[in-house]
Amino acid sequence: MAIRRLSYRLDEEPVTGAVRLIPVPASAPSSALSVHADGSEREDQGQLREWAELAIGTGHTRGRGHSGDGPGLSYSRLPDGGSLLCTTAADGGVAAYHLTEADTTARFAEEWPITWWEAGADRLSALSPREAPVAAGPDEAAARHAGLVAFARAHEPRVAPFLADVRRLFADPAGRQLVVAEERPDAVARWVALACASLPAAYVPALTFTTGAAEPGRAPQHIVGIGPDADFDRDDPTVLDHLYRVHDGLGGPGSPPRADTWATWTARLWLAGEPLPATGAADGDPFAPGPLVPHLLRAGLLTGRELTGLDGDSLRAAVDTLVAAVTDGAAAPGELLAVCHDLHAHDPAAAAPLVLALARHRLGAARPADLPGELSAVCAELPLSAAAGRALRGEYGGDADEALRRALRDPVDTWAEPLRLALAVGADDGRGLGDAVDRLARALRDPTGIDRAPAVRVLDDVGSEALTRRVLRRLADATHSRRLDLLVELADSPYGDWLRRNLHEDAPLPLRLAEAAARWRAGGGGLRGMELFAKLTEVLPRRRVTDAETLKQMWWLVWGSSCPAPGELSWVAHTCTVRLLVGAGYGLRMTGLLAAPDGVDRELVGFAAGLLHEKQLSRGHRATAELLVLAQDLADGRKALPQGLRRFEALCVDASPLDVTVRRGVFRLVARALAHADADQLARPPAFDQLVAAGPELLDPYRAFMLDEGRRSRLERELPLRPAEVAAYYYVWRRRERRGISHDWQRVAAELLDEILGPVAVRLDDRQLSDVADVMAKRQGGLDRVREWNAWRNSFRAR
Repeated sequence: MAIRRLSYRLDEEPVTGAVRLIPVPASAPSSALSVHADGSEREDQGQLREWAELAIGTGHTRGRGHSGDGPGLSYSRLPDGGSLLCTTAADGGVAAYHLTEADTTARFAEEWPITWWEAGADRLSALSPREAPVAAGPDEAAARHAGLVAFARAHEPRVAPFLADVRRLFADPAGRQLVVAEERPDAVARWVALACASLPAAYVPALTFTTGAAEPGRAPQHIVGIGPDADFDRDDPTVLDHLYRVHDGLGGPGSPPRADTWATWTARLWLAGEPLPATGAADGDPFAPGPLVPHLLRAGLLTGRELTGLDGDSLRAAVDTLVAAVTDGAAAPGELLAVCHDLHAHDPAAAAPLVLALARHRLGAARPADLPGELSAVCAELPLSAAAGRALRGEYGGDADEALRRALRDPVDTWAEPLRLALAVGADDGRGLGDAVDRLARALRDPTGIDRAPAVRVLDDVGSEALTRRVLRRLADATHSRRLDLLVELADSPYGDWLRRNLHEDAPLPLRLAEAAARWRAGGGGLRGMELFAKLTEVLPRRRVTDAETLKQMWWLVWGSSCPAPGELSWVAHTCTVRLLVGAGYGLRMTGLLAAPDGVDRELVGFAAGLLHEKQLSRGHRATAELLVLAQDLADGRKALPQGLRRFEALCVDASPLDVTVRRGVFRLVARALAHADADQLARPPAFDQLVAAGPELLDPYRAFMLDEGRRSRLERELPLRPAEVAAYYYVWRRRERRGISHDWQRVAAELLDEILGPVAVRLDDRQLSDVADVMAKRQGGLDRVREWNAWRNSFRAR
């Protein structure tokens, strides 16, 4: 039922004839009542009693509203501005009073529902309205407050949702009635008393209620109490969600709770046993939760963590309340500081208005002379965002940043005070401070050294660690060779101790490298070359060079524009990796590695591949680099053997004379390619020509690859099934005497023929021998080759 104006009369319902409360139109006369302020009754006692019972919900319908005996209490508003108070005793006694608006407001606005309840219907029925109970004394009031606190604690989860709905009775013209389901009507009366003790005083006389309605659907009061046997479906979703706000103390689901800051904070005070402030001022929102803030803070009941538990609208309303409390002086800013930090830790965006309000409150109270220091302290103590900091500086910082920019036109010695002021008011992101950082960094790098001393004095006078760190970071920017030299000069100068004193672990790496280089190469016995480079790696994370920019800086600090000594090249390549050296642009300075490497491995091949992109590479070095890459491609099978071997021969000529290590390395890679090639490829040029004319650098690794235990086992297992390969291997390894065949090949071929092909040949069966003979007859010279094969096989078997 939508409550807009609870005006009604006790009258006969025109359709059913039932006597009950009938809503009165706004234009209806206000004399249609049978109860008057003087206590006289125009109707007979029975009629009055029936009307009172209907208003209260007891009488002949008792048992349908509440089970068990107990007094009933009902309060209803009347069209004439007065009210109807009805009460019954356990024995059925009824008292009904017509109270004028003046009586209601003057005598019963404070604590009156519980006062009337405790007076009892028996006593009330013997009194005239002028003799009604008055407000309790201090002791009784304290005892009554303690009773309500105990009641609230016993029903803790329901207090805040109940008060939220009570507030909405007055905030929303279409607010829904509250149905309170309890075992006994006295529990309903205490819910009503809790509501009246929480509401602003001006709203208390307007709250209507009945503690036990026999037919709650016909009860027009704000709060309608029912018992377990009431004719009311407490589990109907439509009832719970749309028709009534149900607060069920009988185990039912009740209506979904609604968040409300005023109700939440008021409930928190009740549960803590704290007194509520006097509320309901004529101006402003009488339900504004702001007056509750001081009480909550003093009792330690308000924290930022708890505020974050509110939903979006409620949280914003709560923060607005705290901001208003700061602005209006309702709460001491110091009490809100912890709440502000706690809320910021969980929800910075929600805390931002409160942070700014606290900052403005503090700065607004500062004297002009103290403002810079206060602004600096506020920025340090409060979690201000960058935008909030800029806003405050715009409001309170004045022209400190602009004054600093003007001061930078003067000598360096005069900058300390403007810098100190700009930092004090928090102008640390202004153009003036940025210009000052640049100018101080340039002064420290001054090649003449004239401005170094005043720059160091200014930084020491200001005493700002943050400013000094910014200057050091700026010193390390754009670290080309000349600036690195200037950093080393600074470290070598009388102000090197100042630099070392202000360096820290997270200081820029170029600055730490320059300082370390100046310290370790100082004096005639200082470190140089590879030793200095190795020492500088101690400054690096994990003591290893991992990026090209760092390598460039270290290279310049150690070797400048020159190159490492030939004996240092391999060590540098191993320490930095050749890929990193090429990426840093030091490939041409490391070409000595191609001429005399420690060994040929994939890292050297990668270095050679990177060098091929250098346009200034000499012809000999380019041929060597190509030779290394080609040999690795042949070994890995990425290059076809016929074409690769022809190119290999040409590159060997272009790269000569080759270093012994390089020659052995590339021939070993080619030998691996030949060992893994098909036998048919070995039997044809250029592979065959390469083998028969080769020397030890190719044939020794070829022999080793072929006689490898794993490869021999595989060939012995597979060759009997491959007659073409048997024939091809015999052709390649058979004994031959002619010009151009090296003695090394004759030795290696004879060994391979006996060690690999011999054991296979003696185990071939007739069919397999026939297949091998067919291949030789067709491909290798006919029957003469077959007879030669058979003769060799027989001689091998005879050994």
